Amino acid sequence: MQKEARVTFSPSESGRLFNLVVRGLAFFDGHLLVSRWLGGYCFPVGGRLDHGESLREAIRREFLEETGVSATVRKLVYFNENFFVDDRGKSVHELGWFYWLSPDAPVGGPGISLPHPDSPRLALEYVALDRLEEEGLVPPFLRLYLPGDYSDAFAHTPRHIILADRGDQPPEVQEVEWGG
Repeated sequence: MQKEARVTFSPSESGRLFNLVVRGLAFFDGHLLVSRWLGGYCFPVGGRLDHGESLREAIRREFLEETGVSATVRKLVYFNENFFVDDRGKSVHELGWFYWLSPDAPVGGPGISLPHPDSPRLALEYVALDRLEEEGLVPPFLRLYLPGDYSDAFAHTPRHIILADRGDQPPEVQEVEWGG
């Protein structure tokens, strides 16, 4: 029996990309686990949804694929509408769901760089929450919200964040207020 090919949500047309992603926020001693392009920026572990997959299934699958460790999903903490231009010059409209996770076993630790299964140019490592700007964490809204939200155990989440980073000016971050 032949395995069915995975279908992800990333339709692209003429220089534009619509992307649906899940990201896991896993912590160790005040540090966030990230995927980092060697010599470049970093981002929380995760990736695209597969067709027919729930958000919960997607983040558990992505975390396991990238770290080799299963994780318990604790809470949805951010929903992000992200508008940016990628490294290839494509205009990207990305919807992202960010989950607070607890790995079921240790995944390295601060100061340790682990190989990443997606590319030899990627590594798994931890970044200190008080150095997110210097470490180049993307999307940039995390630099603003994550340290405070982590320190109060995400008591004031989930948050709905709109980020417009078109490259020609500083990123614009807006938190959507619901109700009242």
